[in-house]
Amino acid sequence: MSIKRSLLYSSNTLALAVIVFVILVFANYFSKRSFVRFDLTESKRYTISKSTKKLLGQLDDIIRIEAYFSDAPDQIKLIKDEVQDMLDEYNAFADGDLQIEFINPSDDEDLKQRLRMKGIPEIQVQVREKDKIEVRNAYMGLAVVYGDKQEVIPVIRETTTLEYDLTSAILKTTRKEAKTVGFLESHDEVDVYGQGFEVLKRELDKQYSVRKVDVSDGSAIDSDVSTLVIAGPQTPLQAREKYEIDQYLMNGGKTVFLVDAIKMAPGSIQATPLSTGLSDLLAHYGIQLGNNLVQDISHDSLTYSQGGFMTITRPYPYFIKILKNYQYSAGATSEGFPAESVITGRMDSLVLPWASSLSVVAKEGIEVTNLAKTSTQAWTSQAPYSLDPTRMFTPPSSVKDAYPVAVLLFGEFTSFYEGQEIPKITSDGDEDETSDDKDKDRKTVNKSQPTQIVVVGTSQFLRQQRLDGITFLQNSIDYITLGSELIGIRSKRISDRTFKEDPNAFTRLAIKILCVGVIPVMVALFGLFRYFFRMRAKRMVETYGRV
Repeated sequence: MSIKRSLLYSSNTLALAVIVFVILVFANYFSKRSFVRFDLTESKRYTISKSTKKLLGQLDDIIRIEAYFSDAPDQIKLIKDEVQDMLDEYNAFADGDLQIEFINPSDDEDLKQRLRMKGIPEIQVQVREKDKIEVRNAYMGLAVVYGDKQEVIPVIRETTTLEYDLTSAILKTTRKEAKTVGFLESHDEVDVYGQGFEVLKRELDKQYSVRKVDVSDGSAIDSDVSTLVIAGPQTPLQAREKYEIDQYLMNGGKTVFLVDAIKMAPGSIQATPLSTGLSDLLAHYGIQLGNNLVQDISHDSLTYSQGGFMTITRPYPYFIKILKNYQYSAGATSEGFPAESVITGRMDSLVLPWASSLSVVAKEGIEVTNLAKTSTQAWTSQAPYSLDPTRMFTPPSSVKDAYPVAVLLFGEFTSFYEGQEIPKITSDGDEDETSDDKDKDRKTVNKSQPTQIVVVGTSQFLRQQRLDGITFLQNSIDYITLGSELIGIRSKRISDRTFKEDPNAFTRLAIKILCVGVIPVMVALFGLFRYFFRMRAKRMVETYGRV
């Protein structure tokens, strides 16, 4: 009888093992096609958006991601771990089309040279060890490589915008056809093909097809222009030109407005008030341009020549300097760039020369995001403007505030020309005789699909050839141009869960013993308990036929 029970017990065990094996095989097969991942973090930092999942699922070739991190202090290790976790999540949805490699370039001089050529710099970080602080060199960058195309994230100081940056880089490298960015001309705007703007043109050419757009003849803006940049017109736009811009927006076009309040005399700092004709158009969309210039205690310097041979540099409050975070006396702070913004969230500073303030005109269904804001110690001045850098700039004792100087609008806009006749084409102030023929079958579109507008209260950051300004414009164009592919990606704030204070040596030892010793011992004791319980049950079955 005992032998029969043993055979029955063995056969049941074998059958159970076979069933479990079959279940595991099927589970493994279907898990590759449909799986669920649980993210228990407060900010869902490891949950990637539907846009990213869709992009990864459409990859048709291998993409290589090279993460360059040094063996360095805790703050770099924390960032590296965050990047590793995010890349693991990407890999889970890429169906084998991602190759991920972490590389430590610290001891490889040839690799360091290649990284400099790529645009990934070696940075300095502060290391705190025991009772002293040291400065070390380290790498915290990443490259996305697809065939002969490459995108880099030079420095990853935080991971709040990591998903956007990664997905944007993958999208740029895998895109088969470059999108078109148009620059409006005919009103002395920034000439992207002109002398002094070579860096801007070169950077944009890496990702886009760049061309000029002229609407002075009443022609509609081509639908293949993904984004239109209106970069500092110096003469007023005619009604028909504004109409073409309005209709481009109504048909889903994205637009960047860089609008100046003053016109600078060539080669000097003499200025006169400027009317571009865009104020009423922008107010209708939701932003009122200030008829002023902003000054700030947070400012940059102006360098100019005196006497033809001497160069002088002076602090200049009209060159407002936007900072990620402003620090004031008594420990007060304010934010210049919103941390969650993928346009300015990773910028440390941005200098905007001779900028006007912007104010929101509430419009139903239009979301407004401040991209850049002055310190709370800024003030404004009205015409006539005294821009002489040699004079004393005394901040007022009152009437100081924080002013938005760059904003993003998103939503469904209504046409400025709703219910109006289409403006006639004019030439030298006279109506063009061909205007009626051109507009005979044309109808005004009165409402747009969801689209985006960036408004900045100056174009001088481009005319001054400032690299931070070029980066800002690039980020703005990238965001609104690629927005349809990147919609739904949000920056993630990460809570710091480290100890508020450094634990002493005894506490550190106790935590280490708990993690390394106590927990494994508890698991082992549980295993022994289970083993003896099963042995006891087996003896009871053999002796009494039951437990």
